[in-house]
Amino acid sequence: MSKISIQKWKQFFLLSNECLSYGLELADSGLPWHAYCGAPLKRAEDLPAHQSYRCRLYSTPGRASLFFRELSVFGGDFQEESALKISYPDGIRESIFDLVEAKAEGNTLTLEFREKRHPIQLKMFYTLHDTVLERHYELTNAGTEEVTVENFASATLPLPPVIDHWRVTHLSGRWAREAVPMHHLLTEGKFVVESRTGLSGPFHVPLLALDEGNASEEAGEVYFATVLWSGNWKMVVEKNSVDYAAIHGGINEFDSSIRLHPGETFPVPVVAIGYTREGFGGMSRTLHRYQEEDLLPPGVAHRVQPMLCNTWGSFGAFVNEEKVIACARRAKEIGCELFVIDDGWQAALGDWVPDREKFPRGLEPVREEIARLGMDFGLWIEPESFEISSELYRRHPDWAMAYPNCEPLRKVRDDVGRPRVSVMLNLAKKEVARYLKEAIGNLVRTFRLGYLKLDMNCYFTAPGGAERVWIDYARNLDWIFQSISREFPHLLLENCASGGSRVSLQMTRAFGRINRSDNQDALDVLKLHEGFTFLNLPRMAGGACHISDSMVHINRRQTPLKFQAYCGMLGSLACGKDLARCSAGELAEIRRYVELYKKVRPIVQLGDLYRLVSAFDHPYAVYEYVTKDRSEALVFVLGMSMQFGDKIRAFRVRGLDPDAVYRVESFGQSTPEWSRDYEPSTPISGRAAAQIGIQTGLVGDFDCRILHLVKLKKTGPTA
Repeated sequence: MSKISIQKWKQFFLLSNECLSYGLELADSGLPWHAYCGAPLKRAEDLPAHQSYRCRLYSTPGRASLFFRELSVFGGDFQEESALKISYPDGIRESIFDLVEAKAEGNTLTLEFREKRHPIQLKMFYTLHDTVLERHYELTNAGTEEVTVENFASATLPLPPVIDHWRVTHLSGRWAREAVPMHHLLTEGKFVVESRTGLSGPFHVPLLALDEGNASEEAGEVYFATVLWSGNWKMVVEKNSVDYAAIHGGINEFDSSIRLHPGETFPVPVVAIGYTREGFGGMSRTLHRYQEEDLLPPGVAHRVQPMLCNTWGSFGAFVNEEKVIACARRAKEIGCELFVIDDGWQAALGDWVPDREKFPRGLEPVREEIARLGMDFGLWIEPESFEISSELYRRHPDWAMAYPNCEPLRKVRDDVGRPRVSVMLNLAKKEVARYLKEAIGNLVRTFRLGYLKLDMNCYFTAPGGAERVWIDYARNLDWIFQSISREFPHLLLENCASGGSRVSLQMTRAFGRINRSDNQDALDVLKLHEGFTFLNLPRMAGGACHISDSMVHINRRQTPLKFQAYCGMLGSLACGKDLARCSAGELAEIRRYVELYKKVRPIVQLGDLYRLVSAFDHPYAVYEYVTKDRSEALVFVLGMSMQFGDKIRAFRVRGLDPDAVYRVESFGQSTPEWSRDYEPSTPISGRAAAQIGIQTGLVGDFDCRILHLVKLKKTGPTA
């Protein structure tokens, strides 16, 4: 636990943890001013007053410092991006807030305000964790008339005025190509990334990083912010005409407004803010620690992921009792610990009972056999859709998401053995959310599930109903699965939304595994993993088909078993091969990879990640994982296509104890004798690994290694 402090000096507050300090100044009237965000400070007295910020030599201080408000509220002399905009019944559309109380309790600073002319209360919260600062607020209508909130972003973060030129880094993509890092120089105006799909992805990830343009993977100042919201979000970086810049983030106001009823309180989602001097790698490790320590449910935090076998890669939706039991027995032979039946087991989307043609005796015989084999049992569901042929649709057609007096938009899928015509359930309705929570809970109890995979294979269609449908849907989704997580604390929930389409850290409050992408082509994984780990813990990179032949359709490419397995071990390994058709030699090979996975997974899944070499820049990638006590490290060296007999350059290994000596063991070496000179064979000090580097040989296509570094015990002065 790091030291967390909140200092007060005159009208200033300084909030500090081991990674950053955050300063603000209370105004005599109105909202507070931003004073500082960056490397840790020790004295609140060092914080600058807002009057020091001037736009031009002859400008008035007040106009300039409006850009440095802690929450940009519409009204008066401020015409930039508004985080909060309220329309009142008397026609006034600006808000003027006066401070009522400021109090610091534990690791949270709470500021309470009252609107000057209307009975609206605002509470702003600043909560320090070991690595990041969380910001959000609550808006309460204490009057007797309804008001309309048109903008409701969670926070404004003015960026340090000591930097003139900013570079913004974000993650963009699409289905099968999620979370690709993008870098752009920030110019005057606004840079906007957002989601309008009803999910938090896949076209953008709710994360922005800002640097001076010279930050690298392991060096340079990086300021970053992420929105914790499972629905539509929006992040804006605004740079004004005198090079001041600010980040705004929160719920996307697109197609939404909040009618705040008398007595109602509207809480906005959290925006987490961070700072590092260790480049983008430092940003990732900061976010990973936040995810592990403060977001993950206690039952799945600090827990290694099981070796998983999933039926999708081998059977698709064409499962039945005989196939599943035969596959489960082979899965046990190769060392699997969790067996999952994916899509196809259910009678229909919406009716989460076994298909009686495929499982005439129900799922109980399957569950019993899997338990006898010593494996946990898991199922796939797509609870946010229901088929028009389902019993649920017959009972509740009014639960479909649709515009008033219109038919819901239908989605037809014909690759699952029968025409599947489905529509979206409207989770924005409380009765739908309550029903789903009970139905899912009963499913977990009935089949004593150790794992449940949530899928969502469509974006919002015809979002009819209340003005808050986008917002209430996301809130109810969180309520359902956070409730399930609390009721079943050891249940491993996997967040799969057509691949990586729900990527907000908000999902981490319930889910211990994420389908990084539906694309699990091993070669593509080299790049997908880089973007994924910008925000997410590496071990949460799940999916069903790492070891599998089912990914050939993505690129018409086949990859060796070893390459599939080694790339899968970068996160949480799964097997999706049709094991019943594998030869004895293939099964023995897979078993060896599973044994290796179990040996190394504590280092990968509980250690710190260093992205040493990017596949975006080289024909290979190098990922390193280091245990917290620096006693062990794993280095994955994964080749794409080596040409001309070239050898890869030596790479510097980070995070080791510089004064310790490490034994190096190499897994996967299968190259000709002439290349073995490149394989490390003698112990190396942590300092030499970081300064001189390590070299290993790769040859041709899909060659790969795993280097295991183990600290040697001291036996004398030279050890």
